[in-house]
Amino acid sequence: MISMNFKSRHFQRISQKAIAPFLALSLIGYFIYHSIQGDRGILAWVQLQERLANSLCQLSHTVAERKALEEIVQELRPESINRDLLDQQVRLQLGYAHPDEIVILQIEKEPKPKNDEPK
Repeated sequence: MISMNFKSRHFQRISQKAIAPFLALSLIGYFIYHSIQGDRGILAWVQLQERLANSLCQLSHTVAERKALEEIVQELRPESINRDLLDQQVRLQLGYAHPDEIVILQIEKEPKPKNDEPK
């Protein structure tokens, strides 16, 4: 009986000594996990950086496209008209041509629907 009581006390002392380190390690593990995987963790930060880079690339592309369109519009204004650009736009939008030009129309054919029914 004494040896059984001694063993249970020994186990109880060891378990009491192990509780504090176990809790500390669990708490540290919890914070490490969430600092990597959490909503504001390292992986979320990397994803935000990628989205930011993509957005900045798209912004620069859009700004360049807008600048090109503004230059075209500027050349079409009455105070600084570019006759070649005006001629090009009239031909594209209205379908005009000079009398001495030959016009070749390209008619796009609609693809025939495939008939999957057996004959």
